[in-house]
Amino acid sequence: MSENEFDIAHLSSAEIKCKIQRDGIWPQYTQRLKSLERTQKEFWKLFTEENDSGRKLVILEDLVNLQSVLAICYDTAKKMLLPDKEIVN
Repeated sequence: MSENEFDIAHLSSAEIKCKIQRDGIWPQYTQRLKSLERTQKEFWKLFTEENDSGRKLVILEDLVNLQSVLAICYDTAKKMLLPDKEIVN
């Protein structure tokens, strides 16, 4: 599947609901995880290339913030993959 198949920005609420009912949420969810992983990789690339220590600090702060988001996503994915388990918010 191409990345455009996961783009729901142009869909109405009803169309998004139908898409989730038809395809489930997993394709959108895994695309989000891949995007976050690419973002993390790019942050590390920027950090390595940056010479200014102040800017490096800002990039590191962004990386730390991204880690908590990734951890939540992976934890939720793990819960979604467990059979017969109900996800509690």
